[in-house]
Amino acid sequence: MKRQLLIALLLGLSATICYSQVKINAQAGTGLTGITKNENYNANFGYRFGLGVEFPIDRTWSLQTGLQLLNRSYSIDETVTALGTSEKGKQMYIGLDIDSKTNAIYLQVPIKMAAYLPLNDKCGLQFSAGPYIAYGIGGKSSLNWLIATSESIDTDNLTVEFPSTSLKQGEASHKTFSKDGGLKRLDIGLSLGVDFKYKRFFAGIGAEYGFLPIDKEFPKDLFKYIFQEDQKLVSPRNIGVELHVGFCFYAGK
Repeated sequence: MKRQLLIALLLGLSATICYSQVKINAQAGTGLTGITKNENYNANFGYRFGLGVEFPIDRTWSLQTGLQLLNRSYSIDETVTALGTSEKGKQMYIGLDIDSKTNAIYLQVPIKMAAYLPLNDKCGLQFSAGPYIAYGIGGKSSLNWLIATSESIDTDNLTVEFPSTSLKQGEASHKTFSKDGGLKRLDIGLSLGVDFKYKRFFAGIGAEYGFLPIDKEFPKDLFKYIFQEDQKLVSPRNIGVELHVGFCFYAGK
């Protein structure tokens, strides 16, 4: 029974492809990309390039897919201070500066249903929605940090600060999808979009939300985690909003 249903589905898809006007397009775009559930990382601009294929079902509905190369990026550039105690029991001020950036490159395949709303015989709006599947193929992540500490003495509510007695800094970089501490390569999520089409040109906006966590042990607040004030770990997802333009360079029956 399952085999018969699969054959019927393939025959139906083949008929749609054979008797409809298949459209192939090229597109490029940029937008803000980030992650959820984290209080430190800020969204950065990412890019995407791709080829798309559209299989019209009727005058309104069509099936869209293709292959995209996209970059997701997010970063931290922040300094915080905290009050602690030194090994000698003295009050200590701690300053921590972190400059970190993550770049992740994916190959992505969207599978969306689209509905076309004509405005006249030359232009219209097309709304699309559906899942996507992406696989991480490259990228680099970097981390620069600086820790400064200074001791102080509190006598009768009078605080005396001393010059910095300790200054440590370091840097590190690694492949974004490395086996040791890297992000998970597979990402599956939901993609939404709306395009304005004029003849063979189109421009639009899209949004994506990942269903799979990029990391299952990610600090919700990195600074609190380092200072051991909050050890809560979260599972962030990819999220992004992008603008794109494109051109349909081939359409045949």
